[in-house]
Amino acid sequence: MKYDFSDNIQRGIIYLSKYSRDFYLQICSLVKSEYFEYPVHSNFFLSIKKYYEDYHDIPKDLHLLECIKDFKGSNEDLSDYDDELHRINTMDASCIGHTEFFLDLIEKFAQKAAMKEAITNSISLLKEDRMGDIEVLVRDALSINRNVDLGQSYFSDVMERFERSLQENSGNRFPLVFDTLTRELDGGLSAKELAMVVAPPGVGKSLYLVNQGVQALMQNKKVLYISLEMSEDKIAQRFDSVMTLIAQKKLKNSLGLLQKRLGLFNDNFPNGQLMIKEFPTGLANINDVRSLLVQLHNYEDFIPDVIIIDYLELLRPTREGLAEYQAQQRISEELRGIAVESNVLVWTATQTNRQGRAVKLITDSELADAYGKIRTCDYAISLNQSEEEFDDGQMRCYVMKSRNGKQRFVVPLSIDYSTLTMSECDPYETAE
Repeated sequence: MKYDFSDNIQRGIIYLSKYSRDFYLQICSLVKSEYFEYPVHSNFFLSIKKYYEDYHDIPKDLHLLECIKDFKGSNEDLSDYDDELHRINTMDASCIGHTEFFLDLIEKFAQKAAMKEAITNSISLLKEDRMGDIEVLVRDALSINRNVDLGQSYFSDVMERFERSLQENSGNRFPLVFDTLTRELDGGLSAKELAMVVAPPGVGKSLYLVNQGVQALMQNKKVLYISLEMSEDKIAQRFDSVMTLIAQKKLKNSLGLLQKRLGLFNDNFPNGQLMIKEFPTGLANINDVRSLLVQLHNYEDFIPDVIIIDYLELLRPTREGLAEYQAQQRISEELRGIAVESNVLVWTATQTNRQGRAVKLITDSELADAYGKIRTCDYAISLNQSEEEFDDGQMRCYVMKSRNGKQRFVVPLSIDYSTLTMSECDPYETAE
């Protein structure tokens, strides 16, 4: 069915918005002022929106015209607005029809306008080869609808909430590399969560992320590893060693053994799948990740359970012109957004400030202005290592943050640098 979004329909939006607070609240998230064909209608809707944001009510005609004067200027000729307001006030309500039908009509009006806007804005993005951003614009336009998730009713949804909790705890947990961490989290992390590894440069962030990826594969999970620093082949070689226990230096001369052990690994965990994708350092943003997820689904039928992004500082925020600490917090928020909207567990890593190498135990204090990124995540650990510990193949894992389990304790670790494997030592201690 083709809809004609005539002047009367656009007037009808103003008419009902002006007289019905409930109606306005149903359409305010759908309709933008720039969707209207004529500036008068656009400015009326903008004024209603601004007035509601300021006073949480619908403006009377006098207040509406005063709002127009505020941004048009008191010396401007507003006769067009007076005339149009009269037309709106004297509209025959029958031309609008049933309210629900009209709401459906507005939904289609907003979808069409949003798609037109997305196509227009995509022209400049296409010239810059920003295909991920284009895809997001189109997707957002297509997603416009009146179906609103209002959350759960606490008292009436007890049984459903309890069943979801049982299901989550029984089959949808993601164990961590080390048993102690998993135990303190009642079986591991969950989908829709953001987990973070904190360490100074060269102290095993990528090493941990690879081991965490293998742990997920051993749970028959689908893992997407996004590298922003190392090549896909280099990351794949790290997985080779961790999964087969073949030393890095021996890999290139052990093709037969590698194939045999990878085959055994795949036999033992047949549903585990791994995709590795490299993005140029500092050029990719979260929209590129979203685009990749769509392409993997469409072309490979691959929907990940776990996304590992190595590492946070090498992503570019979607919003330009932010201070460094703001950019890092923004990226952290975007990563958590990916976790929620894609129903996955997201792991990433972040670097400490300069003092990170000098302290015995990395805590929140070593994050300085970048604390916002830890505040956003659900779980955070720091990797701590002195020079002596490095020589002995030792490390300490400190749980900095845990929304759903014990925090602020240390787990001693052992590292085999030949095979890049990490293991837990006993006992663990509570930090001061």
